[in-house]
Amino acid sequence: MAENHLTVAGVLGYHTEVASSRNESRELMDKLCRICLLVVIIGLVGALAGCRAGPQAPSIAAARLASVPEPVPPPPKKLHMVAVGDIMLDRSVGQKINANGCAGIIEQVAEQLRQADITFGNLECPLSTVGPHQPSGACVFRADPKTVKVLVLGGFDILSLANNHTLNSGAAALLQTLDHLTQAGIAYVGAARQREHGSEPTFFAVQDIRVGFMAYTDLSFTHGSYSKVDRELSRLRAQITEAENNCNILIVSYHWGQEYRRRPTARQMEVAHASIEAGADLVLGHHPHVLEGVEIYQKKLIMYSMGNFIFDQRSGERMESGIFDLYYTQGRGWRVEMTPVWIPRSRLGPEYAAGERRTRILERFQQMSADLGTAVQIANGRAYVDYPTHQPNSKQVAEPSPVPTKVAY
Repeated sequence: MAENHLTVAGVLGYHTEVASSRNESRELMDKLCRICLLVVIIGLVGALAGCRAGPQAPSIAAARLASVPEPVPPPPKKLHMVAVGDIMLDRSVGQKINANGCAGIIEQVAEQLRQADITFGNLECPLSTVGPHQPSGACVFRADPKTVKVLVLGGFDILSLANNHTLNSGAAALLQTLDHLTQAGIAYVGAARQREHGSEPTFFAVQDIRVGFMAYTDLSFTHGSYSKVDRELSRLRAQITEAENNCNILIVSYHWGQEYRRRPTARQMEVAHASIEAGADLVLGHHPHVLEGVEIYQKKLIMYSMGNFIFDQRSGERMESGIFDLYYTQGRGWRVEMTPVWIPRSRLGPEYAAGERRTRILERFQQMSADLGTAVQIANGRAYVDYPTHQPNSKQVAEPSPVPTKVAY
């Protein structure tokens, strides 16, 4: 019985140990489950926090992509143009050329003219050996063809021939003029070998900017011209709009107004405003033989009269004018600088004004422009006009001729 008692006790002890072991296993499993659950919860919390905090650190590929520098935008396109007024190479000017040579007329200001991409002026005489010639009294001008060297030395790229003197000596003289200019590498506008083509534009390319020029006369008296403004302006508007579709910047030149008048006429302003509305970006004026003010209309500049540049008229305001530097920068707009010049009777070529004369020219130009609502600043001996940016025509247009290289003659 004792052995049986011990045996039963041993069995009971064995079962007790087994039960205890099972309890320990359950506790261990419970701990493991709680640990796993805690890990899952921590992971979910971290994921949620990551979503709220935004994207995590970039991958290696993304980091490499971010390290590639952004492309540098191309520099803005620029255009530098110089414009001057009336140029007449006959009469007393022709005599000075015979006496002192062509360089003596233009050498004082030639460097400034030649620095521009495009240099423009109004040639107020044919260059010919044929046709009528009565420079004194009747003002029938005809300059010696050799005087074209003045224009070459001055770096002129294009000249308006739309004025009341181009046909002074007849159609044959005009054809000679066109030939002499072409041989000298100078373009022209406002005239042509056939009358019906006289109003057609001339195009240039400067740094991928396509620049167009047109030129007209608009005078109240009878005169010879192959390019006249129609009274109703309907034909003018259509021609400007057509030209504007073939260039990025369109410049229109007019021989207009009344001689020796400081303020533009109502007709000048009507034509100028119509030109801007039709698509012109810049209007250049001449014929009054004195300076007139400038106006900004619909963010475009109108220069009503640039005065005489090479001429032999009476001393005073008729022999005082300016060289107009026009700077265009893509995305910024235009800046105009006017440098005062005058024409001494002793040499009949332009030179820089100084002292009281320079101040007088600048202040007169400033006041005339103010009368047209345009603010002109004066500093460092020059007049400045900055006007709001306008975007030139960005259409893809046919490739025009490049600007001829300025070379010595």
